[in-house]
Amino acid sequence: MTSQTAPSSPLIVRAVEILSAALLTIALLSIQALIGGTRLLFAFPAYGLIAIVGLLSLASLRSVKPKPDQICLWSAVLFFGYVLGRAMFSPLPYLARSDIYSVLAGLIVYFFTSCVLTSAKARMSILVCLLAAAVAHVLVGTIQFRSGNNFMPISFLQRFDYGRRASGFYVCPNHLAGLLEVLGVFGLSIVCWSRWPAWSKLLIGYAALVSYLGVILTGSRGGYLSTAASLLVFAVLNLAILREGGSALLLRIGAAGAIVAAIGIASAVFLVRQSDFLTDRSKNVLDYKNMRLDLWRAATEQWKQSPLIGTGSRTYLVYGRKYRTEQMQLDPIYTHNDYLQLLSEYGIAGGLAFLCFFFVHLRRGWIDSRRLGPKRIAVSHRLASNAMALNIGALCALAAYAVHSVFDFNLHIPANVLLLAFVFGIIANPGVTHENGATQPAAGLIFCRIVMFALAAFLGLQVWRLTPGEYFAEKARAALRDYRFLNAIDFARKGLEYEKQNPLLFYYLGRGRVLGGDLQQSPEASASFYEAALPAYMKARELAPLDKTYAIELAFTYDALNRFSEAEWLFAEALALDPRSTSTKRYYQAHLESWKNGGLPAP
Repeated sequence: MTSQTAPSSPLIVRAVEILSAALLTIALLSIQALIGGTRLLFAFPAYGLIAIVGLLSLASLRSVKPKPDQICLWSAVLFFGYVLGRAMFSPLPYLARSDIYSVLAGLIVYFFTSCVLTSAKARMSILVCLLAAAVAHVLVGTIQFRSGNNFMPISFLQRFDYGRRASGFYVCPNHLAGLLEVLGVFGLSIVCWSRWPAWSKLLIGYAALVSYLGVILTGSRGGYLSTAASLLVFAVLNLAILREGGSALLLRIGAAGAIVAAIGIASAVFLVRQSDFLTDRSKNVLDYKNMRLDLWRAATEQWKQSPLIGTGSRTYLVYGRKYRTEQMQLDPIYTHNDYLQLLSEYGIAGGLAFLCFFFVHLRRGWIDSRRLGPKRIAVSHRLASNAMALNIGALCALAAYAVHSVFDFNLHIPANVLLLAFVFGIIANPGVTHENGATQPAAGLIFCRIVMFALAAFLGLQVWRLTPGEYFAEKARAALRDYRFLNAIDFARKGLEYEKQNPLLFYYLGRGRVLGGDLQQSPEASASFYEAALPAYMKARELAPLDKTYAIELAFTYDALNRFSEAEWLFAEALALDPRSTSTKRYYQAHLESWKNGGLPAP
């Protein structure tokens, strides 16, 4: 019996790994299509698939694979373990969920890539699928750029008004640029260095060029700089490899590469000059009057409140309001600088843990680039290598994000977080080994696979538990947007049957009742709706006391009931939380006028 079943075991493990790779690919594609997962509901389908991938990895628990770099793995445990622990104690627990589940999903992707999916062919297959999706992004972005009407291919999803800037399936052009700059350089690396047949390289090269066209159409100045940085690193790594092949090879291929690069640069310049809009943005890549400087100053002031451990996950929303400048009136949700947001929310401890994680992986990637590139070629004289193609692409992707993170917040976009987790997993384990005859996996590898399974089980349970509440919250939000107050109330109530720690559900319930009161004909009927809204708003404020939104809504409702003295202290609270908001000051002045003219203050 044993002799008959034993041979089939590796086949079963292989089949499970192929299924897991397919599910991971679907997860990466689905979260991109659903606005990058920037709302929890739209990230949950991908997180659910990733949880299944982690659970399926149990089949590979004792399979022998090339060993990942142990220092890389432990640096990931240190950094992301700290982020998870700090996020769980955030004073804004609901908003912190985005960071918590994004990190959990990213860790599973990282461990799966570094500890299970070590085949270069499988990794490149995933990247090819993502490059195909990049073409779809750019096609959508071309429509957006041409028409400037915020077109989105999925009707129930909306993006912010960015005019002619292309964002693809995402809501923000900067995040699309963050995706395309990574896929573009991976495509170039596969074309130049992989062992794949010529016809497939032609298709991949086309997708890479389309990706770079998409970066141009985004109008993302941070994307322009980060793309240039990644291509510069790509050129340096290529020259180091070609030099080892001899001066004749360096001259022949290097000259051809220089010609191709010159044509590419000239084409990009020509394309930009065809649009006054793109020309203007490209001329102002370094804009010293940009609102980002105000956001960065606010983040610095926030960091001073708790230098060592930070103020907690997603608290920049609170401190960005508190320390905003008069000219910065849009709600500052993100710092537009991943490093400053990490420092302000997670402190020096988080910053040091990140530097450890980043430079450990950078060191590993550099060592492998020398081993897979110049040292290998010096011995075998064979240029093409799938592992080397992935290594070069991964290092260039890190260069791109190292620059782009100075100007944007791509690492707070779940779709891009998962992509970078995949990239770091490639660096942690290039998928090649010189050890022969191993019959048992290393203990550290088994431990990481067990950790991945445990994380997947927890993530899967949380997705199962929280999805109904998030679904009804989104339905309530959409109903309010369309002024369907009865539907909004109904959806919010249904959501609260599943979830009572989401302040948005209480907010939508209260807002629906207030909207219903506004539409009533008699003062008595209106007052009944307003009175019913008060408990919902109070609960929302209780769950998120640092968010001025709920204090403002409560104050509005008290004003509508002529309970002006109760509104007064809530306005004072809102002004303390957001002292430089012109809209809050305007609301307060309207409250004072209403109090003066509309009724007597409560005793």
